[in-house]
Amino acid sequence: MASAHVPAMHVLASHNRSEFLSCPQLIRFDYPKGRDGHEPTLLIKASTLLLKYIARGVRMQLAFSRLDNRLLYALKVFDDPEAAAVLWSILERDEEKAALEALAKGEPCQVFLYNEIAVNVAWSEVSLSVADTDLTTIDKGAATGRVDHAAIKNAASAIIDRFHRDGASSADIVVVDIAGTTDWKPVRNTFITSGASSSLLDLFAKDEGNQQEQIGVWLTDNLHPLGVHHSPQIPKGNGFRELADILLSYQYGSIVIESKSISILLRDALPDRAKLAHDITAHITKAVGQLKGGIRMIKSGTPVTSKAGGALDIERTQPIHGIVLIPDLDLIENPKAYDLALLWQIF
Repeated sequence: MASAHVPAMHVLASHNRSEFLSCPQLIRFDYPKGRDGHEPTLLIKASTLLLKYIARGVRMQLAFSRLDNRLLYALKVFDDPEAAAVLWSILERDEEKAALEALAKGEPCQVFLYNEIAVNVAWSEVSLSVADTDLTTIDKGAATGRVDHAAIKNAASAIIDRFHRDGASSADIVVVDIAGTTDWKPVRNTFITSGASSSLLDLFAKDEGNQQEQIGVWLTDNLHPLGVHHSPQIPKGNGFRELADILLSYQYGSIVIESKSISILLRDALPDRAKLAHDITAHITKAVGQLKGGIRMIKSGTPVTSKAGGALDIERTQPIHGIVLIPDLDLIENPKAYDLALLWQIF
């Protein structure tokens, strides 16, 4: 893995990586040492879909508020005019306080974007106009240490709801606008799979569908010593066609994955979540049909090869599992439509 900016490697190392992996989306301030000394730094861990909106330069806001003796801070990403995404954290470490103090003095903020699997995919420097706010007053005396999130869930939700609804500073909340920027430096990461192939993650790649498939490869490759097969092939006429996007087979069965992404980077206008949900519904319908066909081919004994042409040993007698991989489960319009009756159609 290679990074274009020195602090990127040290930032995640100073945190609990399991926290980044277990929490789907979150933000964290830190104060790592870079080329020119310690730098206030903001880590944003979110879905690749949301990261693309950030990379396209949508407006963002930061909010800071006291929660008893703790400090809550939240990031609003205006990916949708009616339902903007909000990511939040409770200050727990002295490094977070040091970062906020540096920002209050006018220092620029380094921002690092991490995807679903906690891989740093981009970074940029942004300016936050917090010098003339009451941030230092709100931050003063805030306790650090681990926090019981279950105990403060309701109080935190009330603050976040108000931030989402009003989006403006008041007596007990500081809201700071972040000008959107498209000046993001990509961090391209290469994963060597168990089968000795390379898998590249690049947030800005034009083939956005392939990038989601690569995330699937990163997630599944270590599940079995023989690894995962990306774009396995079956005969078609005088050539071959793709059986599935991803195939994993072991002694107790096979897993067939169809990945359906949404292209964001090349669109002239960014779609709202209603448009995305409509697109996802169509994609899921298509993916279900593809799963049905792929599973039928496996059960019928059709020979399967890798992209390079090597024969693959596929378990065909044990149960076959089907997965539709989409960028955000919240985009499913009608979850009840994907019930047992649909599964019987596939299997």
